[in-house]
Amino acid sequence: MRLNYLKSPTFFIAAPIILAVCLLQTARVAVFERLEWITYDWRVRLAHHYPGPFVQDATNLGLIEISDDTIADVNSGDLGFKFGLYWPREVYGRALHELTRQEAKAVAFDIMFAELRGDHPPVRLADGSTISSDRYFARQLSESGNVILGADEDLLPAPLFRKAAWKVGGIGTTRDPDGVLRRARAYEDYTVWHPVIVSMDKQLALNLGKSSVQSNQIIFTRKNGETFALPRDADGMIATSNIDNSGQAGLPDKFTPFTCLRVWNMGIVLAARELGLDLDRAEIAPGKIILRGSNNVTRAIPVDKDGYFYIDWSLTLNDPHVTQGGFEDLLSAPFERAKGNPAPNIWSNKLVVIGSTATGNELSDMGSTPLESSTFFITTHLNVANSVITNRFIHPTPLALDLALIILVGSISAWITRVMPRPATAPLLMLVFGAVYVGVCVILYIQSRLWAPIILPVGCAGFLTNLSVMTYRVRVEQSEKKRVKQLFSRLVSPDVVNEVLGAPTLKLGGVRREITIYFADVRGFTELTDLTQEQAAEFVKKNKLSDQEAETYFDAQARETLATISLYLATIADIVKQHKGLLDKYIGDCVMAFWGAPVPNPQHAVDAVRAAVEAQQALAALNQQRSAQNQRNEAENIERLRMGLAPHPLLPVLSMGSGINTGQAVVGYMGSKVHLLNYTAFGREVNLASRLEGVSGHGRILIGEGTFAALQRDDAALAGKCLEWAPRTVKGFRNAVRIYEVLWQPTVTMPAPPGENTNIRIIKPAPA
Repeated sequence: MRLNYLKSPTFFIAAPIILAVCLLQTARVAVFERLEWITYDWRVRLAHHYPGPFVQDATNLGLIEISDDTIADVNSGDLGFKFGLYWPREVYGRALHELTRQEAKAVAFDIMFAELRGDHPPVRLADGSTISSDRYFARQLSESGNVILGADEDLLPAPLFRKAAWKVGGIGTTRDPDGVLRRARAYEDYTVWHPVIVSMDKQLALNLGKSSVQSNQIIFTRKNGETFALPRDADGMIATSNIDNSGQAGLPDKFTPFTCLRVWNMGIVLAARELGLDLDRAEIAPGKIILRGSNNVTRAIPVDKDGYFYIDWSLTLNDPHVTQGGFEDLLSAPFERAKGNPAPNIWSNKLVVIGSTATGNELSDMGSTPLESSTFFITTHLNVANSVITNRFIHPTPLALDLALIILVGSISAWITRVMPRPATAPLLMLVFGAVYVGVCVILYIQSRLWAPIILPVGCAGFLTNLSVMTYRVRVEQSEKKRVKQLFSRLVSPDVVNEVLGAPTLKLGGVRREITIYFADVRGFTELTDLTQEQAAEFVKKNKLSDQEAETYFDAQARETLATISLYLATIADIVKQHKGLLDKYIGDCVMAFWGAPVPNPQHAVDAVRAAVEAQQALAALNQQRSAQNQRNEAENIERLRMGLAPHPLLPVLSMGSGINTGQAVVGYMGSKVHLLNYTAFGREVNLASRLEGVSGHGRILIGEGTFAALQRDDAALAGKCLEWAPRTVKGFRNAVRIYEVLWQPTVTMPAPPGENTNIRIIKPAPA
């Protein structure tokens, strides 16, 4: 990037905006996070509808639903038993027995079995003996050897079930502040209290979740708010003698009050069963969890600082990639086989999740996901398992890359807005760039599950920078147009001003253009000034005016002289502006103007000559009026002198000499931006126009060879009114130049050049 860009207003506007957006990204402001979540959800839905050939889902996932039909069938008695809404563990044990018979690879219960239920009826076995419903379920867990039980919110399966099950998996859900389930925690560490502490919990009504574990003691809180502490020794153990009324015989002198159990997300545990991942030897590294398994299988799960990962939502409740069935089908399968009917066997080698899709309060966990506005969260475990099995994870871009994208997009936006010739074009181009950026983000997500930010880079750094720089440009350009209008409205006609302001490619810097230059000098002004000063001095002396009176009289005469020359110059200037010329400057009693810049004018020579002709005619008319007024004044002065009054002063009558030339010249602003800046023209052709004015004498219009050639091309009639002088040497030019005089009024005889007696011929117009 060039150094001059770092000094430009665009940089000083864009840099604070980009910096502020970077701070917003670092601070993770809630409102922008929610907006980014919306774009993330949109990408998830697009990826689901347009998966492409590079997205392959697992084919051995299964879902068994406990639906309203299941509840009705269990309650009907048709399955050999009849139970109400809250089933004994026997029901789950019978379903598990059927899945074991069908050789399911793993069975995950999205159901809590946190406590034993001694109130449930016993189960009669095939040999006629009975067993409690809980022990029957535990026996089925042990025989299956592949069951995963759910844990949630510090609630673990009862020890009887936990020991019989293969693994415990976390089934808790944590929704984002907008109520959408996007993330899951990879694992949760649970505290497993010693049976003695559990016994205390029942006796003393403890709130074990609020226990404070310290190196030398554990402070317990009762549900009534009271607290008490049990001391720990150097090994962290508690002496049994410190516990009153433990009610347990055969305890050792001291025991470890608790152990820690790491519970992995249920979907991860399912995938670990499929891939042979060793969860006990997981490597916890910054930003990822590395799991290794058999056959050199490795999975790196990207996690944030709190251990959460984004779920790759690809599977829905009725997804064709997922084998699905009803819980009641498992219960009815033994009866169908007993009747001699074939029972379906669809769960062989499947990773099965059992959960509720029944309606009603507390029967199912439902909510919103990026993929669906309302669904059963039982599909969470399927999507997590699918993600680990297929090694397809959501990868949010790191903070450093997010900041780099913000800087990049903001800089491109500033550059686009800066280089566009029209401010209105920049937002359109920025929209195109933003669309391309969003498209790339969508493609990256669909193909690689890379989640790049959109809102802060494009919405804030991009469009906010674009809007700010564009606003600055519009304000500056409006100010510049106002300034140009103020400058040029004094020099040219309003329509030329509008052309200057409306020209999209107008360049007011130094450029080379073909123009026609016009110099008009009011003759006799110097003599008038000298004569006026002499008359004023004589009047002061004759009337013996005081110093103050003399100063006042001199000021009045100066104002009158200035008013006279201003009248003549203003007459010329108005005509120049009427003919779309640019009034360059006043040089004493001389006017300089030109045509052909800054607005192109293909007939600039014709317009300049016509303006010169009209100016001569206007000054002639003005002189006639002043001469007539002088005649009236002279008549009145005879009477005023007779009456002893001061005579009326006579109005000065002045003439004008004009020089016009056409050719290449440099035009543009010249001077200091701080003090005085003037749009002017300079070069050889400008100097020649000035020299032609110098030799034009009184009441003549002299033009150069370039102007005459342009008249022949563009206005033959006007060229026919020109007389050619003999070539003449003028000051500053080595060779003699060809000069032509424009006859602007009827003449009886051919006028001779001033101070010359050369042969003059009429130039006939070139044939059309």
